[in-house]
Amino acid sequence: MSDAFTQQLVIHVDDNTIRAGQSVVELFPRPAVVVPASYSIKPDTLSEFVAGSIEGAETRWPFRPSSADDWEGREFLLKHVLSLLGVDTSSNPPSVLLVPPCPLPQPDSALYTQLAFEKLNLPAFSLLCAPLAALFALNTTTGIVVHVGHETTTVSVVVDAIARECGAVVELGRRDVEAAFARALAADDAVDAELRLAAGAAEWTPGQKDALVTELVGAVIAECGDDIDIPLAQAGAAVVLPPLPAEEDAFDVAKKLVGDAVPQPQTKSKKVSATARAAAAAADAAAADIVAVTVPSLGKEVNVGRVRHRLLDPLLKGIGAGGDTVWEGVGRAVDHPCLSVPEKISVYDAIAVTGELAHIRSFQTALITYLAPFLLSSADFVSDSQPSRARALTIPDYLANFKGATNDLAPFLGASMVAKASFSDTAGKHCVTKIDYNAKGPAAIYAVTSEA
Repeated sequence: MSDAFTQQLVIHVDDNTIRAGQSVVELFPRPAVVVPASYSIKPDTLSEFVAGSIEGAETRWPFRPSSADDWEGREFLLKHVLSLLGVDTSSNPPSVLLVPPCPLPQPDSALYTQLAFEKLNLPAFSLLCAPLAALFALNTTTGIVVHVGHETTTVSVVVDAIARECGAVVELGRRDVEAAFARALAADDAVDAELRLAAGAAEWTPGQKDALVTELVGAVIAECGDDIDIPLAQAGAAVVLPPLPAEEDAFDVAKKLVGDAVPQPQTKSKKVSATARAAAAAADAAAADIVAVTVPSLGKEVNVGRVRHRLLDPLLKGIGAGGDTVWEGVGRAVDHPCLSVPEKISVYDAIAVTGELAHIRSFQTALITYLAPFLLSSADFVSDSQPSRARALTIPDYLANFKGATNDLAPFLGASMVAKASFSDTAGKHCVTKIDYNAKGPAAIYAVTSEA
């Protein structure tokens, strides 16, 4: 077998982010390249593409559903990612396993295959649907995957490693979360005071506050994944939540300084005094439920309070009276007649959230509690027609490089697990080779995806 087949790359493409890296046999590494799934068109040329966003230029996101026809942009970004990995597509490039955004229409599978062989010059190529890849990483082949994209949320149901046709699409995504959260921050008096202080503004100029609030929204989402506690639904159904990450067995300065009943002797050390002040400030911030977030353009921190816990209200509570929600989308997907009753019960035992907001750990926990209307009121009850519990999945801790990782990395990890098996079989069952493509054309991928 040639070096091209023994070397495999995994590329996971999401609406806003591309993750890529090499696939290895034993210790699976985290992505070596993580870049925005966007490019800009230089205004002076109208034809020259630049990866990422540049000021004064049009930015496009070719992998979002609203840009479904931008195959030129997809080609540019995939070539850019390969170049960052040190791959020269003109000279013996490695095989690639691509995990594209979901849902993946069948015609798009053929177009990705055509791009792989005619534009990227790959020796072998395979596709893996994102929900299935995610479940592989989470050590199961049956379950529900809720993928939050930028524009929509897709609910996929997988049974015995087969993605069923009963998925649901909810017209809510990260952009709706950002818009609603910006309104909440703008209306919060404490946040307003913090921004005024940081900006040194007694009065706002037109558009100044809106620009800072937009920056703050992005910073909160990016930095505060572990500091956002999404409220749980008030329901009595049984849920099984993932365990909290184990903390390091280290000396707890804050606890020692502010929690001991016996007063500690004073010290004259300036270093210890500074540590004491920092620990006391951290304890006060925790008690007040505030986090400090840096506003990039100001280079200063502002405090954000409990308003941050309402970040995901659009997804869990809908927008406006009677608005659709993610958990209702889960109910619609599982209620599809293509699933048997035992299958409907089994999929609730493995639920995972992936996508743009999966790094917010409390999101998956809260979503599970919102599914209570579809469950029996107690796990002690036994029924052949209705599930008695729902269980959230996380990446297992025995995967050393992914210990403590959130499920936004699950599709990349799952694809890394199957890449070697995909390309070790050159008979056409799990990948398409250049020989297959020359004989059958882009349609050769259909035999691969039907076996996946």
